[in-house]
Amino acid sequence: MEQNTQEWRDARAGKITASRMCDVMAFTAGDGVYKSGPRKGQQKEARSLKARTDYIGDIVAEILTGEPREQIRAKTLDWGHDVEAAARAAYEAETGIIVVCTGFVTHPIIPYVGCSPDGLIADCGQTQIKCPQNPANHIETLRNGMPEEHIPQVQGELYVTGRDWSDFVSYDPRMPEHLRLYHQRIDRDEEYIAKLADACNSLWVEVMEALKFLNERAA
Repeated sequence: MEQNTQEWRDARAGKITASRMCDVMAFTAGDGVYKSGPRKGQQKEARSLKARTDYIGDIVAEILTGEPREQIRAKTLDWGHDVEAAARAAYEAETGIIVVCTGFVTHPIIPYVGCSPDGLIADCGQTQIKCPQNPANHIETLRNGMPEEHIPQVQGELYVTGRDWSDFVSYDPRMPEHLRLYHQRIDRDEEYIAKLADACNSLWVEVMEALKFLNERAA
């Protein structure tokens, strides 16, 4: 399916998606550990930040209504979507790598987790493309590499697809030609992905608990 279509939005509804992995991982620092998974010593449940709690509410609403959450299209999102094809073409031209577009991909074992990579490469790679509307963000990436804020999404996509690496791409067509494209190979991080999987599992438990509470309350 093509991304950003109604079919694509329907496929994502009621699932944990890689684009929201930053919210899945939103636990208060130093306030405990993840709710599931083996840990040494005394354990204490980690309290969720508001972003994680809000995301649980979004998923519950999508499951109950059968409809995807309404997307508010900001100018920044429109800019990124409009420029993405040019970014992909520039990346292919510079690297000689062919990128195959894909729709929504569901984890092969865990049906409630999925992602939408910006492209698949051969049998073991993929891409995540960012086209920031603010040129300063692209400049920051040129100077310091992929921002840490994108780690949950990139590793989350690798978690879902099972692939070995992702080429992170930042592109700004307004820059001088030699500064328009940035790409960085991000390898699969098994330790981080294990924490990510743990956080997804605990979030889904909370989704199921919320659904059970609502259904029992209405009975």
